[in-house]
Amino acid sequence: MTLASSLKQVSNEVKAIELEECRSYKIFKKAVPNQVTLHNYNYSLKEFLRYTNFTNYDQVCQSDKIQEILENWIMDLSDKQIKGNTIRTKLSPVELLLDMNRIVVYKKILHKLIPKDNGIAGGGMPFTNEDIKQMLESTKKLRTKALVHFIASTGIRPSAIIDPILRRSHLVEMSNDCLAIRIYDNSPEGYWAFLTPEAKKALNRYFTARKINGETLTDESPIFVNEYDKIDKDGNKIKFSHLTYDNLATIMDDLVQHAGIKRSKTGNRYDKAVVYGFRKRFNTILKINNEINSNIAEKLMAHKNGLDGTYFKPTREECFTEFKKAILDLTIDDSQRKTIENESLKKDKTELENALLDKERLREDVEILKLQVKRIRESKEEDNP
Repeated sequence: MTLASSLKQVSNEVKAIELEECRSYKIFKKAVPNQVTLHNYNYSLKEFLRYTNFTNYDQVCQSDKIQEILENWIMDLSDKQIKGNTIRTKLSPVELLLDMNRIVVYKKILHKLIPKDNGIAGGGMPFTNEDIKQMLESTKKLRTKALVHFIASTGIRPSAIIDPILRRSHLVEMSNDCLAIRIYDNSPEGYWAFLTPEAKKALNRYFTARKINGETLTDESPIFVNEYDKIDKDGNKIKFSHLTYDNLATIMDDLVQHAGIKRSKTGNRYDKAVVYGFRKRFNTILKINNEINSNIAEKLMAHKNGLDGTYFKPTREECFTEFKKAILDLTIDDSQRKTIENESLKKDKTELENALLDKERLREDVEILKLQVKRIRESKEEDNP
């Protein structure tokens, strides 16, 4: 790192600290308990701050022209062909900042200025198995491969890796060579997700590589870590820090581009989102399988699903029973799928053979009982001629 880039990094960190010290921001922050949401909100707030040329959020809240500034900002974004939904996303944290600081603006006017979106929204298409195969073939990094399998098998939201940080203690061995993992642990939104045998194998290979590279794995070790050392404020190395939301987004974005996945762009968004493309694939596989309980499918997607989200509390085993029905379709590698199919056929054959054997034993038991009854009757006839 050059001196200039180091100075720029230090300057940015100082500015970030100064922004967070503003009273208006501290009040705003209390209204956003989720760290991923706060991260996204901060991005939009800083974007708006750059537009205003103010140096901090206190100045934003003290401005007597804030309504006019907001109107001009929305119109400028519209002129740049920014989608209406994107503008609403950018505006939402600014409105919350003002609300929390008791600053009144005419929101109805602001929202009337936002253009209506026409056409098909981006990000609506799922990745296909062929897309995911291309991704896996385009990288040699075991962490990236494990991430792809992990997200494809669980369908998690990207925020799930840090809310809280997913650790090895969240993993539980299951039957069928699968793993369970607790997502959003110790939270009202907590639920069980599962790894297919294929995903479990990829994750174990990644763990083995980390051990070889000198990491001591414990139950508290993050499931996914940064590959490079970080330096703390005292100049000490921080090894094996957990993967962040930004890390995940960068890894997956680079992977999709490097793999040459065919995607169509609508406005500023692609039809296949780098993480949600996996989630949409997962959702589609669950929903088109008529054998899977629809309410548990919603649980596996972390959807609240109305009152069922409050009162319906299936166990881990009950969720896994439904997940098993989707393992074949969730599996990416054709050879792995063939192995699962063969094992399933063997299991079905064994169960059929056992059922036939039980039937034969039952038939034999019936014949023995008939013979015993016959002998009892003959004995009684002899006693009573």
